[in-house]
Parts: sequence; C-alpha cells; structure tokens
Amino acid sequence: MNIKFFLLFLIIAGCSSKTPVDMDEVLYDRSGQYITSDNYDPSLLGFMYNQKVYNGPGFLRYRSGEKREQGTLKNGFKSGPWTGYDKKGNKKFIGDYKQGKAHGKWTGFHSNGEKKYEGMYELGFQSGKWSYYNSTGNKNLEETYFVCTDGCKDEHPPDRRGTKYICEKLGRLKESKKV
Repeated sequence: MNIKFFLLFLIIAGCSSKTPVDMDEVLYDRSGQYITSDNYDPSLLGFMYNQKVYNGPGFLRYRSGEKREQGTLKNGFKSGPWTGYDKKGNKKFIGDYKQGKAHGKWTGFHSNGEKKYEGMYELGFQSGKWSYYNSTGNKNLEETYFVCTDGCKDEHPPDRRGTKYICEKLGRLKESKKV
C-alpha cells in the first residue's frame, strides 16, 4: 500500500513543472485570468466547464522577444512577487500581485538601476505614501493617496454575491509636494 502512494507521489511530482512558461505562447488571457489550452473549447459551454487555470511560474515578453515580466500565477491570476524588465534587460519594477491586481509594496527603477519610485498598492490602486526619485537617486516628489481605514470600511455597502466592495476613494491623490 505504501509503495502505491510513493509511486503516485513520484508521478505527480515528476509531472509538475517549475520551469516558467511563456504566457503569451502557452496560456489564454481571460480578463486577467490565465487558462491553459488543455481541454480548451472556444464554445460558450466549453469556456464555462472546460477551462483549466494555470498554477506556476510564468513570464511575458515584449513583441521584440525580450522578457517583460516574470512571476507566479495562482489560480490563473498573477500572485506574489513579480519583476518587470525593460527591453535592455534592466530591472524596471518589483511588486506584488494579489488575484491579478497590484497589491502590496512596489518599487520601480530607472534604466541606470537607481530607484525611481516606491509605494503601496491596495487592490490595484495606489495607496498611502509614494516617493519618486530622479535618475541620480535623489527624492524629488512625495504623494499621498487615500487609505481606506476601518472607519471608512464601516461606511461601505455590504458585499454583493460574494464580490468584495472596493472603496470608491481608493487611488485618489490627497497631497502632492515637491521635495
């Protein structure tokens, strides 16, 4: 009995791939969710019942072939840390995603490697304090974006049909000052 479980484990582990896939070549984008071509049927019923979401590492390319972004997909959505690159291969940004939306700390870089910006995203919207830097690394601008507090969340309408309410104030610029 233990041998059967061991063999099953080896088969599953051997078939799982940790090699990043080219998302434009292998996967289909359905409103930010990536599905595989396995069992893919373009008809309405096929889309509803045969889609197989992709889980694992992936990357996107520029049309010219250079790597544009790389990270992990979970349940078909960009999740966790992602790294973006310019066409010359220099790091352009590092940031986190949650269910396909920017969420968490983000840092951008100039082509010379110096920090360009840093700040937080919440459900795809800029949130809190953002700092911007010139190409020599000196801070030249600070912006403050609305943050939805617990008091604000108490004023939100209830979630509908399992869809979480997104605060209408998110992403609004509250203050901007040059440094």
